[in-house]
Amino acid sequence: MTYFLTSFKTSVSNYKSSFGCVVLGIFLLFSIVSNAQKKRDLLSAFLQQNILETQDGSYNIPFDKKELHDKIKNLPQDVQEKILSEANEAMKYNWPSIPVTSYLDFKRNGDRMRMEQYWSDGLDVLKKLVLAEVLEGQGKFIDAIINGSWAVCEQSTWVLSAHLPSQKGGAGIPNINDPIIDLGAGEMASTLAWTYYFFKDDFEKVSPFLKARIPYEITHRIIEPYIARDDFWWMSFKNENFVNNWNPWCNYNVLLSTLLLGEEITPKARKEVIEKSMKSVDKFINYYKDDGACEEGPAYWSHAAAKMMEYLELLKTYSGGKISLSDFPIIKNMGKYILNAHIYDDYYINFADSSVRLQTSPGIVFRYGSYVNDTSLKQFGSFLAKKEDFYLNPIKGSLDIALHNIDIYPLLKDTPAVESIEMSFWYNGTEIAGGRTDKSASKGFFFAAKGGYNDESHNHNDVGTFILYHDGKPLFVDIGVETYSKKTFGPERYKIWTMQSDYHNLPMINGFAQVDGKKFKASEVHFLNSKSQLRFSLNLAGAYPEAASCKSWNRTYTLKRASKSELIIEDQFELKEYKGESIQHFIVAQLPILEKEGKIKLKDKAGRSVSFYYPEDLFSVKIEELILTDKRLLSSWKQDRLYRIIMTDKKKLSANKYKFQIVENLQN
Repeated sequence: MTYFLTSFKTSVSNYKSSFGCVVLGIFLLFSIVSNAQKKRDLLSAFLQQNILETQDGSYNIPFDKKELHDKIKNLPQDVQEKILSEANEAMKYNWPSIPVTSYLDFKRNGDRMRMEQYWSDGLDVLKKLVLAEVLEGQGKFIDAIINGSWAVCEQSTWVLSAHLPSQKGGAGIPNINDPIIDLGAGEMASTLAWTYYFFKDDFEKVSPFLKARIPYEITHRIIEPYIARDDFWWMSFKNENFVNNWNPWCNYNVLLSTLLLGEEITPKARKEVIEKSMKSVDKFINYYKDDGACEEGPAYWSHAAAKMMEYLELLKTYSGGKISLSDFPIIKNMGKYILNAHIYDDYYINFADSSVRLQTSPGIVFRYGSYVNDTSLKQFGSFLAKKEDFYLNPIKGSLDIALHNIDIYPLLKDTPAVESIEMSFWYNGTEIAGGRTDKSASKGFFFAAKGGYNDESHNHNDVGTFILYHDGKPLFVDIGVETYSKKTFGPERYKIWTMQSDYHNLPMINGFAQVDGKKFKASEVHFLNSKSQLRFSLNLAGAYPEAASCKSWNRTYTLKRASKSELIIEDQFELKEYKGESIQHFIVAQLPILEKEGKIKLKDKAGRSVSFYYPEDLFSVKIEELILTDKRLLSSWKQDRLYRIIMTDKKKLSANKYKFQIVENLQN
């Protein structure tokens, strides 16, 4: 069967492989999740209306080369000069052959970074050259673009080394006879597709073989396997019980690449891609709970809910507005999540594999707000743009992101910048709660806690943990995640210290930490909020193994909004029998000072402090330094250590009730 119309001909091979038996570590880790889903099938409903059948031969793409040229020319002169300066430097890039040993690194020692650096460097160079040639239009950068495009086409695979385990034969050397689609292949394909879209006529003038090469490679590596197979795990046709950010991310890049290749792709193949992608993205939307919270954490929002928005935005543009989900509450809620996850400055709630600091794309937030017509999201995007110097450098990120940033630049600049502060939030499906004591993000306490279960996407064993910020700065914290390695998404994940409950703000019960698995979850979860206080309670016992002999461990958080901000943590527990020590753990960002028995002072670099009161008759206290050596943690925290407060139960009781108080000191 022929899928594209050039002098290069290829046909679908038998892609039905042993993929179902050879899966990624990430898939192995999370595939058995059982999640409360709704069979919404919002996109499939449009297929039943036969909208694609009525689509004429023409279709819409976000912008053409002349339109983009005009938009770049309207950018500030400094930005235009930056584009040309970076491209002039990029012309010196010597396109390497990616060493096969860089792929083998992942299999040999778990390192994925060396290979990914080659991959990301190539994407970045190609982006800079494309933008500069669209701006200048004099042919200066065409040869460099040709060299880069050809070099990428010559690569044996565009798949990242960490994702090769899903090919026939497993990790290590790329198998050119088994093209698979992962995040890396999708990003490379869409970048090449934009390059082809803008410069196909220039390529034709050089050689028809040059013009044909990019469509051939994208068809062979992406479109053919996409149409022929339904067993890529991220499509979620075989298993709807686990769907994550790969779904909209991969589907978006496949759809975008297909549409950008235009008449090189047969109408039949284009229709098959569109229909299949709609059915697949439905699985992603179905997986989300009505509250719209991102189970993977704020760090993944841009590549999960926001990537879904990009897909929906493209589908709406292609269909001339006939296919749109912008009015559905679930889609709106998925966008608003990032507002509530924002704490202050570049701090975000960092449960799961999120870092404490994030750079959320202002353009993506604004586009999401535009898609669902939400003023607060658009204004938050404008707020982020001013905070992050977006207007001086709108071309950060992938080529696709840069193009859209250029497109919305004037609209974003004309939008009022508003931070949008919510005093409380409750995601009753995902069981994430939180709130503030002050309407200013830089004042008072910000609190967040979670229930959930220990088999969520990018899971840490952290049912019941909390974070607390004071005057916009981290106080009681979630450590975050180290640099990804083979271990991160393999069977040894929970040997990593940052994944363990003992390194969250949680108790060790009867000598046991929490364990991973879908059955280890919170129960009796409740949330109440009023003007004067917020209360979140849950039973932690179910997150611990049976060997912990814990009948119940009820924890209640009460955030008091008074003249002085205060958080009260109350624990009431009953053990079936006493087996070993129960130890409370608290992770803090600044050095704790034991002022006296029962009182710990926590003071930040600006001199602001809080007092942490604990029952001195029940606990002995030890302060432990947590030295940070991982590059990702050091970059995120911008300090080389955190601290763990370890409180050991002295009385060894099988039942008890006590409380901790964290109180703001107005005079330090």
